[in-house]
Amino acid sequence: MNQPQIEIVPLRPAVCTNVPVTLDVLVRITPPTSEAQVHRPALNLGLVLDRSGSMAAQNKIGFARQAAIYAVQQLLTTDRVSVTIFDDKVKTIVSNTSAENKGRIVELMQRVWPGNSTALHAGWQEGGKQVRQHLLAAGLNRVILLSDGLANVGETNSDAIATDVNRLAREGVSTTTMGVGDDYNEDLLETMARSGDGNYYYIESPQQLPDIFQTELKELLATFGNAVSMDIEPQGEAALADFLNDLDRLPTGAFQLPNLIADIPILVVVRLSVPPRSAEGEVCRFRLGWNAPGCPQRQEMTVAVRLPVVDAATWDKLAPAAEVEERAAPLLMARCKKEATHCLERGDAEGAAQWLKKARQILEQAPSTPEMVEEEQALIQIEEHLASGVWVKFLKHAKYQSHLRSSSKPYHID
Repeated sequence: MNQPQIEIVPLRPAVCTNVPVTLDVLVRITPPTSEAQVHRPALNLGLVLDRSGSMAAQNKIGFARQAAIYAVQQLLTTDRVSVTIFDDKVKTIVSNTSAENKGRIVELMQRVWPGNSTALHAGWQEGGKQVRQHLLAAGLNRVILLSDGLANVGETNSDAIATDVNRLAREGVSTTTMGVGDDYNEDLLETMARSGDGNYYYIESPQQLPDIFQTELKELLATFGNAVSMDIEPQGEAALADFLNDLDRLPTGAFQLPNLIADIPILVVVRLSVPPRSAEGEVCRFRLGWNAPGCPQRQEMTVAVRLPVVDAATWDKLAPAAEVEERAAPLLMARCKKEATHCLERGDAEGAAQWLKKARQILEQAPSTPEMVEEEQALIQIEEHLASGVWVKFLKHAKYQSHLRSSSKPYHID
């Protein structure tokens, strides 16, 4: 079986003999290329569409139908699909079935029109039930939830909903969430995706929906591994000082990483505290674990970073690795953006501005690269939203930018 490649890049290629050092380490995990995946796993999709009254605005429901129909049309006859719609009531218009009769499925979806309030949790719950009833042990099982509003009917507590989503993920059914417009609860949908081992998308315009569905489906079709985790095991007296990606920690103590997708690297940065050492040796080990579709046993591989020792004067002269700085800067900026949103939610616009100022200082100290130019454009966008008082836009964009960075995926903020 093909294995991912794991590359370890320390900020400096040594540790010290006479002083403790703080060392950032970039871990780049590259799944096998798509050519290596001759047979894609079967898919079991539960499409859950919000059809509350607000979905009529800007023809959101029309774009949602178009996107969901696109997803169905890409399925093979070996795949399974269900379609659940919800407003204040929940209705499954396509019970979980093989994707053989696409014409009939599309016909039923074209009849979906806006209704009333938003029973988000109940709609997701029914979609999860449909997927779980026909779980594909050798395939990929996922609920895709699309909503433009707040959960205001039935269960509305974010923690309770996230607990249910995580429980379903442990049973093998992941959850992706898509928020359309500016009126949905971004904290809830992001938490559901993180708890559900799926993706979260902020979709500013309904016209983006078909492209987003295409992105999600392509990733599913190229999934090399899910339920991905990383254990970080400092060696000797070294200690883990920080995990810059701010990812969730599993009950085992491992960090939860996004799914392994062919051709899409996962990039994480850890910060180690390393006391003085007398000889070359291992500083840290990284143990990657994942479930591979079609393979009953959990897969694992371990790599270590081993570094020589130099005196402090020599260490100070070692050139830092630009690619580590380039990756660490957006992660630290993401934390500043998240803190800025917390300030604004408390009504503290001045505090939010101060956190954005810190983010800009980090940006100015980072290497000058095309990726950092993109980071600057993203920062300018939310600075302008804050300055102009468009706080809803600020919160949506700032939180989404922070989410994208912390999720460990490569650059590109839409």
